This record gives sequence, C-alpha cells and structure tokens, in this order.
Amino acid sequence: MSKGIEEAIMDRINGPGWVTTRGVLKDPSGQSTEEEVQRVEDAMKRLAEKGLVTLWLLKLEYEDAELLAAARPSLELDKDLEQRGAAAKAEKYSSAG
Repeated sequence: MSKGIEEAIMDRINGPGWVTTRGVLKDPSGQSTEEEVQRVEDAMKRLAEKGLVTLWLLKLEYEDAELLAAARPSLELDKDLEQRGAAAKAEKYSSAG
C-alpha cells in the first residue's frame, strides 16, 4: 500500500507542485484516522529521505490546523502561498523539532 501512496504523492507534486496529507487522502475536512494520516506522513518522509520531495509544515489560518506537505524540491512553498495570498503559511519541516 505504501508504494501506492508514494506514487500518489509524486503524481500530485508533478501537477500543482505540492500536496498535503489531506490531499493524498482526498479528505479536505480532515476526518481521516490518525493511522491513515501517519501512513501518508511516513511515505512523505521516505520520499524526502530519497531527495524526491521537500517537506513543509502547512499552517491553515482559518482552521488552526497544521498539515505535513510534500513539494517539488525546487518549489518554495512559503513564497508561493504568500504570493497567492493564501490563508495558509508554510515553513520547512524539521524532523528534529
């Protein structure tokens, strides 16, 4: 199953450039189980270890939520969101903190 998740992540970042856990799970309301979210996050981290994606912590302003996001390594998600006036901010993800 994780191979399918990794493929879904790579497909999504090739289109819009980035994707969150909710985007992979097709769950905009955030109702997925912790286990489902963890599987997607683990897949994102594996892809990041391989250098295929950059991880970001996406902070949704309207929902007071934080989501892990995977982006093309060349995409500066924080600047992209700011330029578009999005109701979210992004910062590079650090597994150490």
